[in-house]
Amino acid sequence: MKLDTARLFGPEPLAGRPPSQVKFSPDGKLLGFLRPAANDRERLELWLHEIGGATRLVPIALRDLEVARLSDVERAERERRRQFATGVTTWSWHPASDAVLVPHAGATYLHRFADNSTRRVSPEGSSAAQLSPDGKQVAYVRGGDLFVANIDADEERRLTSDGGGTVTNGLPEFVAQEEMHRFEGYWWPPDSRTIAFTRVDDAQVPVSHRHEIGAEGIAVVPQRYPFAGAENAEVRLAVCDVAASIPGAGGRPAVRPAQRSDVPTPQWLDWALEEDDYLARVQFGPDGALWVQAQSRDQRQLSIRRRADAAWQEVAEIRSETWIDLDDNLHWLPDGRALHTAEADGRVTLHVDGTPLPTGLKRTNKIVGARDDMAWVTGWHQDPTEQHLYRVHLGNGEAERITQGGAWHEATLHETTGRAAITRATPDAPASLELVELRDAARTRSRTLAPANDEPPAPASLFPHHSLAQLGCITGAGGEPLHYRITPPAPFEPNKRYPVVVHVYGGPGVQRVRREMPPLMLQLFAQAGFGVFELDNRGSTNRSAAFEKAIHGQLGAVEVADQLRGLEHLHSLPWVHPERIAVFGHSYGGYMALMCLATEPEAFAAGVAVAPVTDWRLYDTHYTERYLGMPQENEAGYDASSPLPKVANIRTPLLLMHGMADDNVLFTHSTRLMKALQGAGVSFELMTYPGAKHSMQERAVATHRFETILRFLERVLAPP
Repeated sequence: MKLDTARLFGPEPLAGRPPSQVKFSPDGKLLGFLRPAANDRERLELWLHEIGGATRLVPIALRDLEVARLSDVERAERERRRQFATGVTTWSWHPASDAVLVPHAGATYLHRFADNSTRRVSPEGSSAAQLSPDGKQVAYVRGGDLFVANIDADEERRLTSDGGGTVTNGLPEFVAQEEMHRFEGYWWPPDSRTIAFTRVDDAQVPVSHRHEIGAEGIAVVPQRYPFAGAENAEVRLAVCDVAASIPGAGGRPAVRPAQRSDVPTPQWLDWALEEDDYLARVQFGPDGALWVQAQSRDQRQLSIRRRADAAWQEVAEIRSETWIDLDDNLHWLPDGRALHTAEADGRVTLHVDGTPLPTGLKRTNKIVGARDDMAWVTGWHQDPTEQHLYRVHLGNGEAERITQGGAWHEATLHETTGRAAITRATPDAPASLELVELRDAARTRSRTLAPANDEPPAPASLFPHHSLAQLGCITGAGGEPLHYRITPPAPFEPNKRYPVVVHVYGGPGVQRVRREMPPLMLQLFAQAGFGVFELDNRGSTNRSAAFEKAIHGQLGAVEVADQLRGLEHLHSLPWVHPERIAVFGHSYGGYMALMCLATEPEAFAAGVAVAPVTDWRLYDTHYTERYLGMPQENEAGYDASSPLPKVANIRTPLLLMHGMADDNVLFTHSTRLMKALQGAGVSFELMTYPGAKHSMQERAVATHRFETILRFLERVLAPP
């Protein structure tokens, strides 16, 4: 049985059914998680485990609703989250632990376990629904305005009335979603009596006209895209009262539309230190105080502040000479102190109210939870390709490792019961889910929930020529270790020489080389006779500050230099044909493929660039300025970071691909590249996808895309 594109992108879950969105119920008696359906990997289902009991599928009746049309807001959020599945794609617990809230196709549904009933609790065309902490109300956004309704009533109350045009209330702006990974635009406090929300006005962001080219025609989309160096949206923050009750007869599946009258007067808050600051994070603490994280436009300063008694108190101020990465690691200790992560001594570590703790870990990635004088975090101490769960003593900072073995672990903790749900992934198996009872640093009991013991193995393990990836490490140009993953061709004959595809991403915020099961896409190349090589160059995440921030001021330089060190290693392997090595990447990886071909024209035999950035002036503010600063202040850095001035150097076959409705890396990036290549007399091959966005994940598009890439590589890397 051989893996081909039809099977890879078909409905069968070849990579197993790994769990995701693992969440304990508020009372700690239940554990919920999503899994792909047994007969359709693209449809996610909700599973429920009763602690000490059985694990079962929750029969949420959503399949009949798949034909419902997604709202523009919901479709944009799914693209920003890189969420391409159907079914139950996101969910949350009811505070009473007896029901779940499921947004789906432009509405929101409440599923109760007692009678397995599923009822719509927000109107059609709404989005971003959240239950109040007391479970009695649901808030949502419709038409750019924020509404709230009683969970069992048929009337809604309008909280804002100026939504429309360039104004939205209760939704995050484009860069907040795409780059800051803030997907919330409003927040409930613990007492459910008020709501904090953002008002976003895009009026000052210049309009650019993006052409969405589909199979049926061309649509001109006026998009307020915040290009590097230009204006961002205006973001205001307010708190407004929510009515204690909303009159109306209960039990109906839809709510009666509210009028624009009787809108509460909001209290506007001066959250920013400077006018052009980013509202990075907003949270309510356990005591009801509002917390914000405000990031400066140059991203070198982050202020963590608490609002109480109508005044802001700065709890921590973080500064950097390069940039500050955002995270979701703000937690609170029982005594009210803030637990968070920040850089100290060149590494990301645990902090209490701005003071670092000497944990000894090389990297703290996530604060899983805290209780008494203990915190639980994930991170690593010796090997960045592994991730483990640690218990940290907050008194002295000592860290004790809980998980073991060469694997990548993620964890969810129920702080009251001391239970942890741990996913464990290894290079030879999909992620499994264990329920663990934690006592001190020991695992007193554990139980595997997924995959179940009686479930057949993932079909990937049944392929007769499945190629097991190998991890290794080489020394970079500056003496730093560079970790790589290599997947040999299958079947493999040691006395033969094979072509190799360098599959590159190389950009910040991403780590490819981890001790987990690699994407099956690599098997597609391996079983077609190619080796696949991946290397995390400087600029990749989960390393030291010096490693990650070596790219500051200019992109595409140290990254390419490190990939060339990887190329030297490939040349040392007896089974690699040194003259038949191609480079292939998507998004930042597409940019890297172009930079490799344009700056080192003799290094690679061919290249494939998918949705590449070609001029960083055409990318958005928050991402681009983090690394390159303002284009007005770093013209030389922007010019040096672009492949366009260097494309005349390209002398090897190049395949360019791009979605023609891409609203992230705009299609303009590729049209400028085409013009530059044509002007330089450089031949290239082109494949565009009408209607496709940046990720190009539609089944037909993905199948055609990889089939085209394989045929191109087989042709241009064929032996003489």
